[in-house]
Amino acid sequence: MVAIRSVLLALVLAAVGVGAGAAPALARMTVTGPFGTGLTEPVWVLQHLLGFLAIGLWSGQNGGPSVWQLPVAALTAVLAAGLAAQIGIRLPYAAEGLSASLIVMGGLVALGLKAPLALGVLTVAAAGAFHGYVHMGGPLFWAGLSSGVLLVICAGLGLSAVLGQAASGRVVQMCGGAVALAGVLDLAGVF
Repeated sequence: MVAIRSVLLALVLAAVGVGAGAAPALARMTVTGPFGTGLTEPVWVLQHLLGFLAIGLWSGQNGGPSVWQLPVAALTAVLAAGLAAQIGIRLPYAAEGLSASLIVMGGLVALGLKAPLALGVLTVAAAGAFHGYVHMGGPLFWAGLSSGVLLVICAGLGLSAVLGQAASGRVVQMCGGAVALAGVLDLAGVF
């Protein structure tokens, strides 16, 4: 049974690696304009990719209505913060907040902490606000960004389910630890 789980985990990781390697060339060839820019933003910016994956992982860990309510809350906060920035409302310490959101979301996943739904919604909304604040664009950009954010969060949900079944919940927690570590490195200015 352990051998089957190891093989499945290796296949999933290989598929993710192959997809990540081929995706940049494909995106440059087929995704253009404001919609394409918004769509690819959550994928090509490492902080956004890790943050939204962590939101998806944590939503999967919490289960129940969190599976859809946390992603909706995160997306709503991304859009609200981005539009607020676009009309001139400033968010102090936005860069540090982005790094802190990785630490918090990754830490929640790493520790496997489940939260009441209202607290979970507030947590992902705060994280989403720091991820959305840096974006500005027109309606097509926002439509693309919304699609990209939901795709990455859903990838985190799927990753939570696949890793939880193929290996164990411990592997999902290790992914959260990696996101938290990336947040610490980002806060320290390493990347």
